[in-house]
Amino acid sequence: MLLHNILKLSEDENLFLPEDCYSSLNELNQTLGFMHQIIESGGVDSEIRALKTQDGEIVCLAIFNPETDEYPAFWAIFTDQVARNGILSPAAEHFSRQADEIIKHADSMKLMKTTSEELDAALREFISINLVNRQLCDGCVKGPETYEMVFFENRVQRLVELFGKLGNRFDSSGQVLEICCGNGMATMSLEKTGIFPLTTDYDRCEICQGLEHGVLKPERSIVMDATRLTHFFPEDSFDSVIGFMLGTIYVFNKDIWISIMGEALKVVKPGGQLLFTVNKREEMDILKDVLDGLGTLGELIDNTDDNGIYDQWVYLGQKR
Repeated sequence: MLLHNILKLSEDENLFLPEDCYSSLNELNQTLGFMHQIIESGGVDSEIRALKTQDGEIVCLAIFNPETDEYPAFWAIFTDQVARNGILSPAAEHFSRQADEIIKHADSMKLMKTTSEELDAALREFISINLVNRQLCDGCVKGPETYEMVFFENRVQRLVELFGKLGNRFDSSGQVLEICCGNGMATMSLEKTGIFPLTTDYDRCEICQGLEHGVLKPERSIVMDATRLTHFFPEDSFDSVIGFMLGTIYVFNKDIWISIMGEALKVVKPGGQLLFTVNKREEMDILKDVLDGLGTLGELIDNTDDNGIYDQWVYLGQKR
């Protein structure tokens, strides 16, 4: 795994990350609790590997735990990398203080270099692999489904054709964020057109399904609430934000979409593009009203077909 590579560990060495999902890496409740226990116990007498980013900040500690009668040997991974992204989490400050205290009393420490981007990808991959291996969902009863049951090639092809129709009206270069990606069915069409997005969805079962079939990529997939994008990504960090079949949009849940679209606009660069699809014209009218209210400049595109199921209406817009 990428995390092994960064820490220069062999693939057969066990890693333990206290947090059980990507979102909890923002609050670090478990991480800070374990670090406090280490400090209270008098420090560490085993090896510590510390990762320093290009900014000169130590953002990760890997602490070796020897084998015991109860547990095999493992490396405990403590990091505030995600807490530093987007809106700075108070947890990042607490982490820095506790990390300094642990390092100060360390008997053996090896300092290594990484980049924020490299560590982010490694953490995403690690959590994604654990999700697929059912290590993050107690009592999971959802068995695997065949590819043919959940992925429909005709929908993928329709989206490929949509990008062909859009032509140079949609700039596919740069950093792309896909929200509400589900199991990655639409992501396949993006990759066929040379777009490789960072994919996010709130439903961990959908993400798991996409990872299981190799459609979503572990290092580029995150289980995340789209109403909190700025807690995890810096503002103006993506060239475009995309979302296909966003979810059922009604007047009564309009406030949720105001929040999601507001977050999407914050993380996309000025002049960056927004591309969304929904099933019904009534949904698109609500979505366009939301985006107009947020100050975007966009148009509706009729993409209806006889089946009338997927991606019938398209919004293509730009952040002013």
